[in-house]
Amino acid sequence: MSPGETAASVEQIIRIALGIIRPGAAHIRGDADLAQEADLDSAEVMDLVMEIEDRLDLSISVETMAKARTIDELCAGIVQMKQAAP
Repeated sequence: MSPGETAASVEQIIRIALGIIRPGAAHIRGDADLAQEADLDSAEVMDLVMEIEDRLDLSISVETMAKARTIDELCAGIVQMKQAAP
């Protein structure tokens, strides 16, 4: 993870991507269920993942996505992936 990329900056990118996919949902609580609170269907979840991947220049693993039900969990998973990357 680059020095300027903190958990807060990853969360901000997730929220920006969420706002693009589902305007108005970018301000949901970090612990709110993404699919329910943001009312995302499966295609929108994939759009969200692609938007985040493009902005962070990474590939989010299926395992990370499977574990992430909330913005907080998604952020933690991405930060963990970036820290583990060589």
